[in-house]
Amino acid sequence: MIILLILLFTALALALFSGDWRSGLLITVVIGFAQDPIRKLTPGQPGLYVGFVLVAFVASAFVLWQRHHGRFDLPLIFPATPVLRQWFPAFVLLIAIQAINALLQWGIPLRTLIGVGFYLSPLVGLWVGFQLGRFQPFLRQLLQLYLFTTALFGFTALLDYLGAQSPLFDSVGRGLLIHFRRGFFSEGAIGLWRSTDIAAIHLTIGACLAMVFALSGSAGLQRTGWLSLSGVLAFTTLLTGRRKAIVQVLVFVVLFIWLLSRYGTGRSRKQLFGLAISTIGLALMVLVFDPRDFLGDDLGEYFGRAASAPDDLWNRFNLLGLNAFWRGLAISNGMGLGVGTLAQTGDAAVQSVRGEGFAFVSESGLGKVTAELGIPGILVLVILGFGLVQAVRQNLAMIRYLPPAIGAFEIGLLAFALSNLPFFSAAAGVYGDPFVLILCGICFGSFFAVPMLLSQHTQRISPQLSSSPRHSASFPLRGAPESSR
Repeated sequence: MIILLILLFTALALALFSGDWRSGLLITVVIGFAQDPIRKLTPGQPGLYVGFVLVAFVASAFVLWQRHHGRFDLPLIFPATPVLRQWFPAFVLLIAIQAINALLQWGIPLRTLIGVGFYLSPLVGLWVGFQLGRFQPFLRQLLQLYLFTTALFGFTALLDYLGAQSPLFDSVGRGLLIHFRRGFFSEGAIGLWRSTDIAAIHLTIGACLAMVFALSGSAGLQRTGWLSLSGVLAFTTLLTGRRKAIVQVLVFVVLFIWLLSRYGTGRSRKQLFGLAISTIGLALMVLVFDPRDFLGDDLGEYFGRAASAPDDLWNRFNLLGLNAFWRGLAISNGMGLGVGTLAQTGDAAVQSVRGEGFAFVSESGLGKVTAELGIPGILVLVILGFGLVQAVRQNLAMIRYLPPAIGAFEIGLLAFALSNLPFFSAAAGVYGDPFVLILCGICFGSFFAVPMLLSQHTQRISPQLSSSPRHSASFPLRGAPESSR
């Protein structure tokens, strides 16, 4: 398996040295999946293997940045929100200061580096996502590769659930025993993934993205295929025993449908009717072909655990939301403990930083960020949050002027990115994985390419409109209301 890793990085190096950042990103996706089974078969199962995908991604992003002559293009990403152009560099500076703070306090460089990656990888992902959003065919190709590999890994999770034995299906470390009820417990299915939470989040991402493809230009059997894949991946999340996964899928569906009905075109709204019909058809198939016939009677235990998710998650949000925020504020001493202080590194052979309340706060994304960045960090993030809300609203106002397939695609990626926010606040562990952060950043960043996509669309149709005196159109580039059309 080490040979496979060497071959992947050799292919990555050859691609990037030739300036082919597109192939670099495709190989990065493969590395993101391959690093888990390779780690399982490596003596000692070194935890730092999870950083391979970040190394590959940053290298590919660097080549892309060079192709843009070293420009970050912040005026293009946020054309109508100068506050973001001013405060994003301030946030990066804050991370650098808190990295120095962590080194001086704890003296653990590797842990500090992990913390820097946690904060900066989604920002790099956002920038790369914006660049990819301008080139929709390649963005779709990249995400389709991700979906294909997720489906393959999801099949191995199904085999794991059915009792297939292989060292590749073992958990990294000691694993996690999930108690369903008194007298029944299981480790949950993971397949080639390293743990149940990582399996669940990737299956969730796959289910969401497959639905985005189903509602963004696909028709007929192709749409049914994407919807079927989405349903299968969502169902497979149940086999991991992680309840919040299926809840996140439902949150995404509600967000996607609401945003599409409110900001999509008339054609996009009509597609929602087709979605309802297809969903009902797939549900009837599930009722006819009872999955317990080939997955066993224990499947009912997994359904029962999923049904208990709402009450459990509400309690978790209450405990690890505001409570963790206040506790994080208390242990931060106001100025912050430094990035990486509360990083959950598992068996990464990285020295732990111990303190009263650290373990509790590290489980919460909100509490962790508060403790590590302190009051200055929270203030900067609040400013950035308001700016991002303003930018998103402006782009949503423009999106109906795009071709329906592109508009629905971008709305879907936005809905997926937003669906992660409540779960990050109450379950930060899985978001410590660079691959997950990169994917979220790319999906969110792509949405900020809407003004550029609208400009491209306007330039393509302008010659047609000018040659036809009977037609005229105007395309607002800063969110004019629909009445101005």
